[in-house]
Amino acid sequence: MANFSSKHGVDDMVMLSSISNDAILDNLKKRYQVDVIYTYIGHVLIAMNPYKEIPNLYTERTLRDYRGKFRYELPPHVYCLADNMYRNMLSEGEPQCVIISGESGAGKTWTAKQIMAYIAAVSGASGDVMRVKDVILDSNPLLEAFGNAATLRNFNSSRFGKYMEIQFDLKGDPEGGLITNYLLEKSRVVYQQKGERNFHIFYQFLSNPPGRMREDFGLAGPDAFWYTNQSGTYTIPHTDDKKEFADTYEAMKTIGFSEQEMQDIFRLVAAILWIGNIQFKPDQKGQSAVADQQTVDMVGHLLQVEPSFVTQALLFRTVTTGQGPGGHGRTSTYACPQDVDAATYSRDALSKALYSRNFDYIVRRVNDAMYIDDADALIIGILDIYGFEIFGKNGFEQMCINFVNEKLQQIFIQLTLKAEQEEYHAEGIKWENIDYFNNKVCCDLIEQKQPPGVMMLLDDVCNFPQGSDIKFLGKLKEVWGSHAHMACGADEFTIKHYAGDVKYNVEGFCDKNKDMLFKDLVGLAEVTTNQFVASLFPEASEVVSSKKKPTTAGFKIKESINELMKALSRCQPHYIRCLKPNADKAPNKFDSELNMHQVKYLGLLENVRIRRAGYAYRQVFDKFFFRYRVVCPKTWPTWQGDHISGAEAICQHMGWPLGSEFQKGKTKIFIRQPESLFALEELRDRTVFDYANRIQRKGATKENNIFFNFFYPYSF
Repeated sequence: MANFSSKHGVDDMVMLSSISNDAILDNLKKRYQVDVIYTYIGHVLIAMNPYKEIPNLYTERTLRDYRGKFRYELPPHVYCLADNMYRNMLSEGEPQCVIISGESGAGKTWTAKQIMAYIAAVSGASGDVMRVKDVILDSNPLLEAFGNAATLRNFNSSRFGKYMEIQFDLKGDPEGGLITNYLLEKSRVVYQQKGERNFHIFYQFLSNPPGRMREDFGLAGPDAFWYTNQSGTYTIPHTDDKKEFADTYEAMKTIGFSEQEMQDIFRLVAAILWIGNIQFKPDQKGQSAVADQQTVDMVGHLLQVEPSFVTQALLFRTVTTGQGPGGHGRTSTYACPQDVDAATYSRDALSKALYSRNFDYIVRRVNDAMYIDDADALIIGILDIYGFEIFGKNGFEQMCINFVNEKLQQIFIQLTLKAEQEEYHAEGIKWENIDYFNNKVCCDLIEQKQPPGVMMLLDDVCNFPQGSDIKFLGKLKEVWGSHAHMACGADEFTIKHYAGDVKYNVEGFCDKNKDMLFKDLVGLAEVTTNQFVASLFPEASEVVSSKKKPTTAGFKIKESINELMKALSRCQPHYIRCLKPNADKAPNKFDSELNMHQVKYLGLLENVRIRRAGYAYRQVFDKFFFRYRVVCPKTWPTWQGDHISGAEAICQHMGWPLGSEFQKGKTKIFIRQPESLFALEELRDRTVFDYANRIQRKGATKENNIFFNFFYPYSF
């Protein structure tokens, strides 16, 4: 049975006597110090990353213990939430989803994997079911290899968002799945700060290339390539890249990648590494020239393109002028030489595009291996996405990530309030409105059309040839300068997010929003003899001749996130808020300042307040009656009435006024103050202890036998 209150804190923070950020922090600290990492706020699970292995926390025995149990029967655990989702899906036939949030290093990916492991363990084991399970589980190491990286905050940080829908048949066996990916951090391919690494796959692949790939692709160690040596970090603690690559390679086989596909994928990984080694030098006219032709030759070999095409695409940019209204009129096309900085920009843009297209292909192939077109399939969705980010210098990427988190916070508040209101309405209990910060104001500030929000203004500026970061900032000042949640400076703007104020430096906003891959670079896909590379750019022939402007990164993000919100809104939601105890990835260390920051930006206090709106505790009548009947002389040892009147008799025995301290719903009893329940629980413990002592002293009596059979029915 879960504890309502103890010296190690409460299992459910709805039952805290004092509602404040300090009280929440103190409760989490007490529990963390004794290796209790899971805590509830109503149906929301709080998970603290212990940065160590806790004995017996994820064993098969523990998994079996939580199977089929109600939330209040055992201490908080991710297995309990997973079981609740799974059973709700089967019993109600409604799609379920779990939204896992928290900052980098808080354990979101690990938590998602535990949910998938639980579902795999409790469902069927036939041949087809096992194949689907294998694909679902093996998609983890594969996508982690290509989508995760070591950062200063987390050695295995997800640098993309993932929403996995697992499809089940009516028996509850997995029969398919679908993965949607969001916001891959493409910039990591070309730049990492000191102490961080590029995506895992580069180091895994270089540690032990299969077959003749080392010779054929001209590979060496990560110190030989600019994209993997600039940070000076090649290894991470407790990680064997050679072993990890073996797991990745085996996962690809399990999922169904052919040998040729794997050859093509890793050929492209090698090509990206070599592209990063292309250096430029200024010529006598101030234009760029290739510093080392052999590097370009190797890139041509790997992309299966004539090296001269690679050189042309990087050193020149095709510009079309003279286009009339509606795309008509006489035009002229020029090959404009680029300086060293522009050529370097093109080089990195090509690398980012190749990597992201490769990643998207891998996700599509995983989906091909497991998705089924079954309109009657039951669904459990698992969302693992970036947490809110506040760095010393924040840019376009952080704004996009924080916008996503604003949208997730918005849907969390809406659905949590909605669920509470619906429960009160169903039970005939009057809903008491509460004040809370409605972050719709922040979402509108970023995404709305009229007046144009931040993203719309950025798109408008990017539509003009002379559009610049400073002009974008000027537009922000003009439209939103007096807004309560916006402040503009000389080269930055501040948004007052639900999680705190974030300053965004406008440098690079326009370039990153355009996400421009010049036609010359896309044109390489038209001239390659490598069918795999060509397939990654199906628009190549169209783009080279097209005069249409491509959609911006901001537009794509806004559209994809709105689709995600629709998908989540169709599901019965569950929530896990992940926290990191310290920034050093160290066990047994609790940083109060860091955790207070997380408590605030995850909105845990508002979670508690919403759940506590009116009544802190609610339970169905029969379970309440059977747990507490022993404390009341009217209901113990015998009771002739129904459970509703029995529950009321127990409350009256405690001296609680009906309507103010407790309320009867249609199927549940509601208790207002946590202290009232604590007193009831304490009285129950004393009464049970007294009966146990009486049995020891006096032996069997009629009343003692009733007690013994009630509390220990399986002892005989």
